[in-house]
Amino acid sequence: MTGVVIVNWNGRRLLDACLEAVFAQTAPPEMVFLVDNGSTDGSADHLRERWPAVRIVALERNLGVAAGNNEGIRAALAAGARYILLLNNDADMEPPALGELHTALSAAGEGAWAAAPKILYRSEPDRIWSAGGAFAWWRGLSRDRGTDETDRGQYDQPSDIDYANTCCLLVRAETFARIGLMDEAYFMYYDDSDFSARIRRAGGRIRYAPAAQVLHDVQGTARLAAASPNLFALYYTTRNRGRFISRNAPTPVHRLSAHCFTIATRCIRAAQAYLGGRHAEARLVLGALHDGYIRRETGATRRRLNGPNSESSA
Repeated sequence: MTGVVIVNWNGRRLLDACLEAVFAQTAPPEMVFLVDNGSTDGSADHLRERWPAVRIVALERNLGVAAGNNEGIRAALAAGARYILLLNNDADMEPPALGELHTALSAAGEGAWAAAPKILYRSEPDRIWSAGGAFAWWRGLSRDRGTDETDRGQYDQPSDIDYANTCCLLVRAETFARIGLMDEAYFMYYDDSDFSARIRRAGGRIRYAPAAQVLHDVQGTARLAAASPNLFALYYTTRNRGRFISRNAPTPVHRLSAHCFTIATRCIRAAQAYLGGRHAEARLVLGALHDGYIRRETGATRRRLNGPNSESSA
């Protein structure tokens, strides 16, 4: 039995396309859980009217992507799900996708704890956003493979991968018992990197299943959250990277190298932004470093990202 978990914050305009694709699967899920992160755009009412089969987990405020996923995962596990599909609300699965992910997990055996699809840009379906990924530990990075490449079938071979983002990820239920849920301290960004790293460290495998394809409106919800979604992402990726490195880099030498690389490159970016007249960006980068390395701040940040949308999830 499969439960789909979708986290939503003020993404009403995204929900119909996402859910239509879920229910149009050739191997449809038995349960769909929509975690509504305190939306103010009528998302929950729309779901009750248009999608009565969807089980709504309504939260009073935005807890972030990781915590939202955890609320949905707990609900799916309590309902008896043996597999849980984590899915972004700005991602549309092609009809065979869920079945192909199940096939990939089954073929790979019990040692495979999760399966990831090939993810393409919704606006350009022949261009790759992610074909699985890997870690660059010397730099403290998780990197998607094939990003922005034209899809010519160069990543059509199923394989084991080290990293998969949770835009769309099928996970065996027992995985959560083995390694725990998502780390809510990240709020958003690097929570999926941390989850993948914990799977690999515990001896599990992540399978890349290219026959499963997903169309992704990249940063679709982040665009609802901030005037500049790129700066929004820049803050959280910068702030959270130190935590990810400290908790997951495989050796002390890797940790030292990755921390030094991160701090140096972010300071260079701040300097370049300042010299280029982008003073707000420079302050944001330095503030993110300060919040991550000095304050050890977690969860949502309102001081750096002001305004009513500062608690967004993407």
